Amino acid sequence: MNYTSPRDEYLQALHIGQKEYRARVARGESPYLAVLDDILVNTDIVTQESLGLVSIPLESIAGTKTSGRHTAFAPNYMPLLGLNTEFADKWCNLCGAHLREGIRVPIKAYEFMNRFYVQEGNKRVSVLKYYQAVTVPGTVTRLIPRLTDSPETRIYYEFLEFYKHAQINYIWFTREGSFARLQSAVCKASGENWTKEDRLNFFSLYTNFRVQFQALGGPALGLTPGDALLVYLSVYRYADACEASPAQLLENLTKIWDEVKVLAQPKAVEVLLHPQNQPASQPLLKKLIPGLSGRPEELNIVFLHEKSTATSAWTTAHSKGRQALEKAFPDRVHTSYLDNVVPGVDDETRLEAAVLNGADVIFTTSSQMMPACLKVAARHPEVKMLNCSLNVPHPLVRTYYCRMYEAKYLLGMLAGMLTYGTEVGYVANFPLYGVCAGINAFARGLKAVRPGAKVLLRWLCVPGTPPLDFSDHPDISILSGRDQKDPLHTMQYHGLCRRLADGTLQELGAPIWHWGNVYQQIVRSILDGTWDNEENGTPRAINYWWGMSAGAVEVHYAAGLPADSMQLIRLVEEHIRQGEYDPFAGELHAQGGRVVNPLGAPFSAEDLIHMNWLADNVIGSLPGPDDVSPEFRSLIELQGVQPDPLA
Repeated sequence: MNYTSPRDEYLQALHIGQKEYRARVARGESPYLAVLDDILVNTDIVTQESLGLVSIPLESIAGTKTSGRHTAFAPNYMPLLGLNTEFADKWCNLCGAHLREGIRVPIKAYEFMNRFYVQEGNKRVSVLKYYQAVTVPGTVTRLIPRLTDSPETRIYYEFLEFYKHAQINYIWFTREGSFARLQSAVCKASGENWTKEDRLNFFSLYTNFRVQFQALGGPALGLTPGDALLVYLSVYRYADACEASPAQLLENLTKIWDEVKVLAQPKAVEVLLHPQNQPASQPLLKKLIPGLSGRPEELNIVFLHEKSTATSAWTTAHSKGRQALEKAFPDRVHTSYLDNVVPGVDDETRLEAAVLNGADVIFTTSSQMMPACLKVAARHPEVKMLNCSLNVPHPLVRTYYCRMYEAKYLLGMLAGMLTYGTEVGYVANFPLYGVCAGINAFARGLKAVRPGAKVLLRWLCVPGTPPLDFSDHPDISILSGRDQKDPLHTMQYHGLCRRLADGTLQELGAPIWHWGNVYQQIVRSILDGTWDNEENGTPRAINYWWGMSAGAVEVHYAAGLPADSMQLIRLVEEHIRQGEYDPFAGELHAQGGRVVNPLGAPFSAEDLIHMNWLADNVIGSLPGPDDVSPEFRSLIELQGVQPDPLA
């Protein structure tokens, strides 16, 4: 057996440190350890918290607390001082102790933004990093900065909430909402504590997964292993992932690697606001000889619905869209449907059955079927899979939805013109992506014609919330209810309604979801060969979010409404349809008076989709996952927006 003395080990560590030093200097970066005291100069620390003795991931140790010894180490914690120094002697003694019995004396460190800075024990950390140890015990003091609007601090505050329940500090994410999604992915309810066994199982999975992530070149993408693991767990079950061998993890991760790479793009989700049906040019030979064009002559299309037309207005609307699709392409499209599909129970099985029965395209009309769609799409990439949802960063499954905020703005204007009082009621279902844009657009429309009016908001998904009904609120003369008429008649009104003096209800208008137009334009892109053009040669997560300009959204107005009012509304509607009027143009204020776009800059599609604040003329609040009824929590965890912590 070859014996290497601690002094030889120090020389090797010194060589590694000097190499890192030169590389940092060449890049114009500091060649020494980061110093926490310098980092905190302009940082507002609101509280300190003693964590006691914890296991510190060595890869998360970023530097030293004070500047006293920071020039003795390169940023990778390898030594920079010569062999004939007291520092080197102490390093060698620690090296010998580690080889004989291991370093057991805890270090002292400060944690800031889930990075650790050593107060006592820098040489111990250096030796352990040299030997590629994974963790070191340490007594840790946490420094918590003031919450700001920066993504970094918002993610950190999400981590703090996660840490309360999981006591895990080695996983990190680059996107907001990821810690909550991880809690759900490992089959834990929001706020549920992890057991010791839970932590051991997850550590084993994470350690194995991290190796495969690195083997595929993941760090070069600028992503963390946690980012990739969340993608993996959106396709494969957590229990199966825990049981998978390293080879199986690598094989499965390779299959969905495009899903991971999408996250590294500046825009993880490509939101298409308008149909892009421009047939690609083809060589003359492909045009003349049938079958060479690559364009399908016929399509077998299957729809999966969570409910039936007898019980759901949502399913009825999509069913009408399917019928319109068949009518538009009578000789080229054959459709069928499966209803009463239960998400998380039999949706994956029924999707597999549809594929085995020859489906070319599958539309699932419930966002809760997305996990099953991903699993089946990973196994059958030849089938085009789409899910009716929004803001999903998965190239395996495209999503589609309608920009309902355009219709809501017009209905808000109509409510302001016709209300008798200063408050208008608004009933919302769930705090999902894009829903806040609809509420705020309604409030903006109301404010445009009646500046002092308020929107009284109620959520159907929050248990114990008093119902918003005319009988309970005599001061409200106009109320915006569900968009579509309920076939089970559990609500006596839909759309925008007014209570007349004699107590009867008058329907004023309602938004119309034209799913037929949406389905026709998506299918047309497949038939004419432009489907792949939308990816521009690289895998992208495609979300169709179409509005009035695409014929996906319309407002139905009741007959007999005041002519002058309708003339103005029709004018605004036409300008929205032509893209000449933005319902969110100009400076906007959230509740409490906070300006949400200080320069009056227009909102991007991503801003509107992720909107998680309410306008200053809305009375109500945005519920969190723990506020909604238990039966809706999985939906909120999958597609819900988190309340703005700065609100």
